[in-house]
Amino acid sequence: MPTATRKTDLTPLEAIVVEHTLGEEARRNTRDGTLARIQQLTRERQKLYAKSAAHPLFAPANRARIAAISAEIELLWDVLRRERATRRAQIERALNVACEDDDNDHREPRDPSRDPSRDPSSDAA
Repeated sequence: MPTATRKTDLTPLEAIVVEHTLGEEARRNTRDGTLARIQQLTRERQKLYAKSAAHPLFAPANRARIAAISAEIELLWDVLRRERATRRAQIERALNVACEDDDNDHREPRDPSRDPSRDPSSDAA
């Protein structure tokens, strides 16, 4: 049985397919996914900023919610980046493209003297 060799670059056609697929998923995500939630929270935060600016007495009450929204938005951006990277890796794997992370052939050999689980006192005996 012949073995398939892994390539390191996409052909121009494969690149177009990957970008098209990721673009379609991004548009779907805008409607009902992580990106939609980010956009919803951003709108809410903008309204709170506007309310705080228009009525300074509301600013202290809104400050905690604005901070919570900002923290959630940061977490959601991390989730979205991970989702997109995972999907891209899945597509490239399906197209038999080797990721830089998959390149295990170029690892340096392990030095047993630098193993942190090893007990250095055993060398003294």
